[in-house]
Amino acid sequence: MNQQTVHDMYNQLIDQFNHARLVGDNNRVPLLRKIVAALDNPDQHYHVIHIAGTNGKGSTGAMISAILEAQGYRVGRFNSPAILNDREQIQFNHQWITEAEFIDSYNEIKPVVKRLGLATTAISIFEWQFLISLIWYRNQHADYVILEAGLGGLTDATNAISAPQLTVFTKIAMDHMQILGDTLTKIATQKAKITKPGTSVVTLYDQAPEAFNVLKKEAQRQDVSLTAPKTAATVLNRSFSGMTVDLHSELFRWSALKLNVAGDFQVQNLTLVLTAVAVLRTQNVRLTDDAVRTGLQQIQLPGRLTVVSKQPLVVVDVAHNPDGMTALTTSLKQLTEHYSLTWVVGFLADKAVTPMLQLLLPMADHVVTVTPDNPKRALLGSELAPQIKQLSPQTDVQAAADMPQALKTARRTLPENGMIVVTGSFYVARELAAMEVTHD
Repeated sequence: MNQQTVHDMYNQLIDQFNHARLVGDNNRVPLLRKIVAALDNPDQHYHVIHIAGTNGKGSTGAMISAILEAQGYRVGRFNSPAILNDREQIQFNHQWITEAEFIDSYNEIKPVVKRLGLATTAISIFEWQFLISLIWYRNQHADYVILEAGLGGLTDATNAISAPQLTVFTKIAMDHMQILGDTLTKIATQKAKITKPGTSVVTLYDQAPEAFNVLKKEAQRQDVSLTAPKTAATVLNRSFSGMTVDLHSELFRWSALKLNVAGDFQVQNLTLVLTAVAVLRTQNVRLTDDAVRTGLQQIQLPGRLTVVSKQPLVVVDVAHNPDGMTALTTSLKQLTEHYSLTWVVGFLADKAVTPMLQLLLPMADHVVTVTPDNPKRALLGSELAPQIKQLSPQTDVQAAADMPQALKTARRTLPENGMIVVTGSFYVARELAAMEVTHD
């Protein structure tokens, strides 16, 4: 079958999927567990590392998978949302699932779904992607699969798996309150529910106390260990191309670790990754110091304080909640002393927009607003611009029709020492990626 035919079949399949967001419905995970069991539990053919949290899931998963790959393991990684292409969510040894493999895996699952008396449209696109990833990783003979929860935990599709080898909780903060609840305790309670008897739990020592208490209680309830060592970290040097860090705790001592990703917020994710490595080693998983050091210099992470152009300097970051924006602005303060910053921003209307603006506006010389490419949830750039003016009358603000125009506008007014920061949403990062602005 030629590529064009496969491509057309793939697009047809994606179009016919149910695009509703079904997370939050308590009946979904039991239904998916039934399907996973009927598929003969593909997730039991490899070791699973399940990751939940508000911010840092993608970075943490990318680091763990890079280390496991450097050790020579065959590693699947399921992460969302995609920035460049939906298939990016399902990777094996850094390669996206092909359109043909996606169709083949779908066709393997479809008769099982039918046999259970379900219509293919009774399963949402995210649920299909999750099921397809489980089957594909089994067929690829994966050793490890890093499975990132989409939203929350309790009602998230990924919670349909059996007990994973490791359960990792990244920073828990306020986001998706309409689905997960309006306090940290409620949000943490939703996320903690991916803890299963037989797993080991790893989290951050400096998790917010109310979130930490929830995770601890759930671990006790399931009778599993929870590891969160107090860690001292020193950043030895930092630039947009990476950083060198010392990290010490009662579990590990790492000196001069080099990462090829920027941003001081990555130190928190790295702490979690090194804790995970320490716990895996106690489970007799072979992970050499060499593999850790090599892996951390081979992380692939689009949209996390990523440089997309050097002349002029353009960086993109997918910060889309106050916690993510705090991480971004804190890192930028340390990296941009000598720069004048022009921001290109676009937000979804259901996000905490004002707190995010309050964080970035003190650092903005110019702001160009865009409308994210999500007709149902986008905040119009033309509505965002006056909000910014109101919060910061002295800031120069312009609304742009789309991303190409926004970049053109930003570049036009850019001073000699100017750089452009693109942020606010995964959708904004995706539009930038689609333009391929990269030129050195």
